[in-house]
Amino acid sequence: MEFKNRTSAWVMLVAAITGFVASLILTIDKFKILKDQGYTPSCNINSTLNCKSVMLSKQAEVFGFPNSIIGIATFAMMLVVAVALFLNIRFPKIFWVLLFSGTSLAVIFCHWLAFQTTFVIGALCPYCMVAWFATLLVLSVAFRELLEFKKESTTEESSREAVKTIQTWMVPFHLVWATLLIGAAFMGV
Repeated sequence: MEFKNRTSAWVMLVAAITGFVASLILTIDKFKILKDQGYTPSCNINSTLNCKSVMLSKQAEVFGFPNSIIGIATFAMMLVVAVALFLNIRFPKIFWVLLFSGTSLAVIFCHWLAFQTTFVIGALCPYCMVAWFATLLVLSVAFRELLEFKKESTTEESSREAVKTIQTWMVPFHLVWATLLIGAAFMGV
């Protein structure tokens, strides 16, 4: 059986693992801070890179519990998707539409959090930035897979080539986007 989703599988795997680990560390550190106010998280580097300031903000618990718990759940699901892609499991178009839609909302949420940490809280959380980055990579994979359906349904060769070109540049585009988001956050603090 030929492996068709190599790029998507690897990008999803990297996004899932990095996002899951960052979310897990954030959650553990959040619980340690709740238990001991004097605890200093591993990501407290200086006044700019200061997870504790971010973790203690109201923005860190938008839905009444630590945002990082959402990351643990969703990145764990993305790990399952990555493994499925490695096993050549082909998801239906509706799966990718739903994944793209949900991840688009997550990207909007990440941008709102980036704005909040930069301009309201005035500190950056390195693990949060890893989760933002990973979320953009998941968006890239979802969009890339949706484009595959478009490519398969198109009969015109020039259209197929255009879709293939977009697919090729999807991951690099989102890597640049994530870099700009994080860079802008650093410049804004």
